[in-house]
Amino acid sequence: MSALTTKPNIVIIGGGYAGLTAAQKLSSTLSNTHQILLIERKSHFHHDIGGLRAIVEEGFEKKIIIPYDHIFEKHGDGKVIHGTVTRFNKNDLIVRKSNGQEININFEIAVIATGSDYLRPAKFIGENKDDDVKEILEQREALKNAQRVLIVGGGPVGIELAGEIASVYGNEKEITLLHGNEELLSPKFPKKLKDSLAKQLKDLNVNLILGERIDFKRYNVGNGLSQLAITTEKGQIIESDIQFVAIGTKPNISIIEHLNARLIDENTHLVKVKPTLQLDLDEYEHIFAIGDITNIPESKLAFRAGHHAELVGRNIVSYLSRKKLEEYKPAKEAIVITVGKNGGAGLLPLFNGIVVGSMISRNVKSKSLFVDKYWKMANATPEN
Repeated sequence: MSALTTKPNIVIIGGGYAGLTAAQKLSSTLSNTHQILLIERKSHFHHDIGGLRAIVEEGFEKKIIIPYDHIFEKHGDGKVIHGTVTRFNKNDLIVRKSNGQEININFEIAVIATGSDYLRPAKFIGENKDDDVKEILEQREALKNAQRVLIVGGGPVGIELAGEIASVYGNEKEITLLHGNEELLSPKFPKKLKDSLAKQLKDLNVNLILGERIDFKRYNVGNGLSQLAITTEKGQIIESDIQFVAIGTKPNISIIEHLNARLIDENTHLVKVKPTLQLDLDEYEHIFAIGDITNIPESKLAFRAGHHAELVGRNIVSYLSRKKLEEYKPAKEAIVITVGKNGGAGLLPLFNGIVVGSMISRNVKSKSLFVDKYWKMANATPEN
């Protein structure tokens, strides 16, 4: 079956932070001349930044699962197609919808914003709201019943997850965070930031085991919801009733890989892009890639995905007008990492980088997790 339109198609594949922003930007500027199609397999936008809090706070799942139904209401005219891209070619693609129907779509411009996958509760894999809620409730109940909690990975996700759990259960449960480096985070972050976060976690009774690793092939850590005893590579035994893995991000690059394997960086397994965010082969100058999948040397964070989308929105207008395209310039390292609702620390891109503590982190991110921002962006109203 073919999708018929009187206007040429611009397709955005993936409705996460990057794809949603790009779709609205393009719809606002080009819907008079083009049909804007957002292709997304899920029925709802999952606000991953708030996903960790949902496993400790009753009802928070309602705040982070946002319908796509109204995303174009204040942004020109566009259409959401719920389905999975099963074939992606230079000028057309096939989408398989949940009912099995296949749609062939030709396009003039494509934006690939397929993002990345990592383990729950940072992300959930369900295709509809009910499946996501079921997973969240299952994890929340398992956490309630657990006495010993193990978190593997001391990057931003692991720290924020430990902070959410400890700020609610720190006096009731034994919470252990295991990290392979001698300090939290990666070496690129300043020691002052790492020390602040470590102190806040310790103050919430989180047991930090640093400089230790485990053999994932030996233990079924990914299961997460059953008792497990593991021995670290240095021989330390850790017993837990529930486990969360906060490492192992996997970029969703398969459709680009099938289009042309030369577009995948052999070292990073990310998509090669030009500074204009076009695919890095001239024959695909009408195809852009944004967000987590790109090989731009920067932290993969939601706000950066938004910056990619804003630039690509402008560049597509320029491309269609045969004007010079802008180049993306990675900004200085910046991050805010929460420790529950009231704690956290961050690195702001001022001067050579300024480390800020709980007060600024709480007001910027920890208290709200940007929930209101994304409901407003989706032109939707949260459930009571």
